[in-house]
Amino acid sequence: MRETDIKIALTHHLAAGMPNVSSHFLEEVELNGGEIRADLVQVLDMHCYEIKSAADSLTRLVGQGSRYARAFDQVTLVTAECHLKKAMPMLPPWWGVMVVPDKAGKTFKQVRKAKPNKRHEPDVLVTLLKREEALQILDELGVTRGFKSKSLYVIQAKVAEMLPLEDLKAKVRLRLIERARSAISTAP
Repeated sequence: MRETDIKIALTHHLAAGMPNVSSHFLEEVELNGGEIRADLVQVLDMHCYEIKSAADSLTRLVGQGSRYARAFDQVTLVTAECHLKKAMPMLPPWWGVMVVPDKAGKTFKQVRKAKPNKRHEPDVLVTLLKREEALQILDELGVTRGFKSKSLYVIQAKVAEMLPLEDLKAKVRLRLIERARSAISTAP
């Protein structure tokens, strides 16, 4: 299966086990200004799914993983069987691992369940926010004066500076849920 097909099948697989959350998935979620993109994020649990199809390389996996560890509550590698043996030693023990079905209609195989991440970094977590979302949080905190004309990075840094980690996690999650719902409502 190609990555696009895997995303569709994975979204259906995950949504089947979680009624009423089909609108809580985002694809290609940018971190660090688009330097890296999470393939699929289940925003309700802030669970990132990194997809490696049979045609993909694992060369960027370690770099992607170190950044995901700073922003997401859980991370799962969803990989083709051919990458499993090579990928396993590269992954932190808290990452989950799923194997892509080799044929359409078959189910994903869970190799290892994801565990909670304890390495969040506010300055990376906040990079999940788009400009309007970050400004909205500053507005809630009563601190928009002088920031509307600033760069996204300055705005994100101010949000990270102003909120304790748990509050920041909750606000980022809420904005991503709103973004996912908005994407569903504006889809053709």
